[in-house]
Amino acid sequence: ISTHIQWVLVVGGENTKRVGMRDRSGGPYAVPSGSTLENSNSPAVKSLTFCLRAQFVHIQAALTPQSLSAFWTALSMRLYDILVTRLLQHYFVSMVGAVKLSRDVEALRSVAMLAGTDHQHWDMLRELLTVYMTPPNALKTILVGPEGDPNSGKGLFGQAGKVQALVFMSRRIDHRVKINNVMTKSTWVIELLEDLGIPDPTDGVVNIGLYSAQSLRNKRLT
Repeated sequence: ISTHIQWVLVVGGENTKRVGMRDRSGGPYAVPSGSTLENSNSPAVKSLTFCLRAQFVHIQAALTPQSLSAFWTALSMRLYDILVTRLLQHYFVSMVGAVKLSRDVEALRSVAMLAGTDHQHWDMLRELLTVYMTPPNALKTILVGPEGDPNSGKGLFGQAGKVQALVFMSRRIDHRVKINNVMTKSTWVIELLEDLGIPDPTDGVVNIGLYSAQSLRNKRLT
């Protein structure tokens, strides 16, 4: 099932022709501003959620309630990991694309919650998506709360952690701009990080494993 999920989301989804995309290499959520979103979900997510719901009926009939809960929770975590890994390594998200991404996350979360009890990783992802829907001049409040204190424990820094919030923010399509054929950080990114007094965690190697559903679970349990 994990292989099937990977194929539909990555191979199937990214090989689908997407009219009006700014840059196919930016992934399905690099949608140009002013674009109209005709469908509620991307074709890949529609296909995947349909297949998983169909499979769920047979899996439910074959397993005991306890086994079903354990199995579907594991599947929920794997589904999350595949999506987040692709997002943090390959996708860029525009403000319009963020709406599409949010709809896809809701659809995936819905099917992930058909059984099992531990799906809090999806709740955290829903919160993190706000970094893509917020204009640059309002991001500080989203990240640290209205007082503007990075150590207040409020905002996404308090909910998800400073590093995780900034790593997700780095996938904004406007996080970097091309100047003289060289990609460099946008001025607003530099000014925001300086204002917060925090180094950019994406300047070094980003360990994607730290953002897995299991890592989030471990943090809650410690």
